[in-house]
Amino acid sequence: MNCTTCGKEVAETVKFCDGCGTPLSSEQENMQGTVRSASPNQEIKEHKGIFMLSYVLFFLPLISCPTSKIGRFHANQGLVLLITSVVGNIAVSILSSLLTWRLWAITSFIGWAWGIVVLALIIIGMVNANKGEQKPLPVIGGFTIIK
Repeated sequence: MNCTTCGKEVAETVKFCDGCGTPLSSEQENMQGTVRSASPNQEIKEHKGIFMLSYVLFFLPLISCPTSKIGRFHANQGLVLLITSVVGNIAVSILSSLLTWRLWAITSFIGWAWGIVVLALIIIGMVNANKGEQKPLPVIGGFTIIK
């Protein structure tokens, strides 16, 4: 590393230039900041597992990488999926309580089908996160709760 004032070569661990006395810590912090500010591709590689798990535990990216726009996108998709799943389960429960016991096969099938739909949406979201894509989930992906 070179001093920005006098151009003398100095060690990376030195805080002041031994030629002119200029403080180097701010320059080193700036250089480290540029190294640490991840490009989107690097961010996806580093947090791919967290982004995938956000479809099961939506808050993980908000805790582990709170400034990441990609993390917020996947957290939002996970939250929308959770809300949709809960609302759907409540609707299926109400429907099954309204129908008579003679129609238990129909209500069982509806509940089973709803579970398959939710599982398919989870898998689609995880596959998109694994590929590094920010595709919204089918049908429900257009809603934005976490900005």
